[in-house]
Amino acid sequence: MTYCTSALAAQRENPAQQIVALPDALAVGADYGLTVMNGASAPAYQFAMFILSAEGQRMLAKHGFAAPALPQ
Repeated sequence: MTYCTSALAAQRENPAQQIVALPDALAVGADYGLTVMNGASAPAYQFAMFILSAEGQRMLAKHGFAAPALPQ
């Protein structure tokens, strides 16, 4: 058993594994935040902006994460 974000990788390692969606009552999840601290370096800020960009959101979605900033 693994989290949704690892399901495809786990299935590649063992093709017999099945991916089963759980009903909402049993599903677990996590909300992740993004913060750039005061005084952070320019690369840290640029990385945060990449994550929020359309390309960064597509990358998150590709790996099974929710990407709320992804243009619909």
